[in-house]
Amino acid sequence: MLVFTAEQLRAVGRQVFAAAGAPEDVAAKVADSLVESNLAGHDSHGIIRIPAYVQAIQRGGIVPTARPSILRETPTTALVDGNLAFGQISATFATELAIVKAKEAHLAAVGIVRCNHIGRLGEYAERAARDGLISMIVVGGFGAGGAAPFGGAARALGTNPFSFGVPAGERAPMIVDFATTVVAEGKLQVARAKKEPVPLGWIVDKEGRPTTNVEDFYAGGSLLPFAGHKGYSLSLVAAALGGVLTGGSQQLDRPGAAGTFVLAMDPAAFRPFQEFAAGADSLFQAMKSVPTAPGFDEVLIPGEPEQRSRAKRLAEGIPVAEETWRRLESVARDLGVELGGAA
Repeated sequence: MLVFTAEQLRAVGRQVFAAAGAPEDVAAKVADSLVESNLAGHDSHGIIRIPAYVQAIQRGGIVPTARPSILRETPTTALVDGNLAFGQISATFATELAIVKAKEAHLAAVGIVRCNHIGRLGEYAERAARDGLISMIVVGGFGAGGAAPFGGAARALGTNPFSFGVPAGERAPMIVDFATTVVAEGKLQVARAKKEPVPLGWIVDKEGRPTTNVEDFYAGGSLLPFAGHKGYSLSLVAAALGGVLTGGSQQLDRPGAAGTFVLAMDPAAFRPFQEFAAGADSLFQAMKSVPTAPGFDEVLIPGEPEQRSRAKRLAEGIPVAEETWRRLESVARDLGVELGGAA
């Protein structure tokens, strides 16, 4: 494994995206978002995505100069056209719009269509939590993607992830972020880069047979829903909100595409925020106070692993698989960018 500082990797992303045609602010925002995922310990949503993003630009799937716009809105809702911009640009725009509306009306819902991969959903829940808002972010689609429905042996759904953010008072916010498949597809990319098998139960091959060979997925296999029918049911909810409600799955130019749905709520609509925040602190502390089961050192609140990873990787650097770095160097070289070495 190679090791880089966060700033080194941010510089890599900015250089590559700028060379691929992105304006300076867009290149910086997308690069920062990817590196934040690496810092949080989610390498599946980090710089490993850069080659795929560049390829999408070259194929016309991402328009690097595009900016999102509002198709229609009310005081509490909006439908945003991502205009095929980088997903991080569209999702940030929609989240900030939802925050403004929720601050004014206590509740807001914003959908996004023609939206590319938005990265780690927890990033947007964290953004809303900083403004004292509870949030839910969903990406959902059907008709394409890498996941099979419960009992099925062919791809029919996306990974259809959810994220929830709950602010607190003295404690850090709770950030829940999960795919409705056993793992996000990016985890397979990480295993593939490391040339490692994946655990049994993550994927099936194109015949629907369980396998640990990640190449079986890329040869037509499927991801499985977590917890069987329960994960599948949540995946359908994500498809209904992100894909059907927004219209994201019925885009004429992108059949089977996913849509994004952002919900923001102001706790002050129900009780004074300080009372709510104190209650959230009490809830989290109650969980932290539970005696641990054998094999565990402590009970964690969702979001704590990411906070700890961020601190550790800022201090010690971010590990990058050699295969991932080779692919980055190749993409950069094709764009006329020379990358620096490892720390």
